[in-house]
Amino acid sequence: MGKNSLALFCDAHFHLIPSEAAVGELWQAPFRAVTAAHFVDEFLAQEKRVKELNASVIPALVEGIFRTKDCCAKCAGEPDNDNSSARGNLLQSFGLHPQEPLLENLPFLEGLLQEKRICAIGECGLDFFTPEFSANRAAQEKAFDAQLELAARFSVPVIVHARKAIQEIFARAAALKKVPAVVFHSFAGTPSDARSLLDKGINAYFSFGKPLMNGAKKAISCVRSLPLDRLLFETDAPYQTLKGERATSPAEISDVYQAAFELRSAGIPFEARPSFVDFCGAIESNFSRVFG
Repeated sequence: MGKNSLALFCDAHFHLIPSEAAVGELWQAPFRAVTAAHFVDEFLAQEKRVKELNASVIPALVEGIFRTKDCCAKCAGEPDNDNSSARGNLLQSFGLHPQEPLLENLPFLEGLLQEKRICAIGECGLDFFTPEFSANRAAQEKAFDAQLELAARFSVPVIVHARKAIQEIFARAAALKKVPAVVFHSFAGTPSDARSLLDKGINAYFSFGKPLMNGAKKAISCVRSLPLDRLLFETDAPYQTLKGERATSPAEISDVYQAAFELRSAGIPFEARPSFVDFCGAIESNFSRVFG
């Protein structure tokens, strides 16, 4: 990170606790990010670190490159008068992951929503990528449907994990339309799939990560052709690695942005291209519309 000091990078999905060793690199440039947890102990550890990190923002944020009033209040030492840690430059989500749909955690999730301790539900969804995951189909569907109901009731966005489940996603269009925003994390569908979701009235956003740098054809096609105001980017750190890598750092969000910018700019005469800073600003606007 830090390739362009005027750019503000927004990571729509990463995992703070497994990425703890690399999180310090985030302070090298202005950023916003949503970190996810899927277990109660993980969330409680994450919440503590989020509060600490939001209270230690870098000077660039204080000087106004990062424009969130709540963050500036923390910098000035004003007390945090509520229980919310869905504030500042690091935001939080919690969800029942489809690979481990722990239904017993639904009351904990509802409590977080009631106390405004998270800004989104996720990641949640459906994963039928392997026979092992498919064997848990009933629990996955029950967990996903319950989380969509909570998202609609508490008016928060969802971050959706979907693999080999596009038809099941379409079948839930009516429920998804009731959610303020639906972020398809590491979207694996085609541009046609994405447009069909939008045509069904779902306020959908499509997030992409390092597969853009690894020749992922459907992801590349989506980033090139979907409306700019429907795109988000992510690292999914420490996961979603390229070949030969052991882990992904949250700081690599700038590399994802650069790859996406080059894809969007391909074939456009240099003098007609938007600037990289303007491109980042457009994605920041998308991020703010979804997460506030």
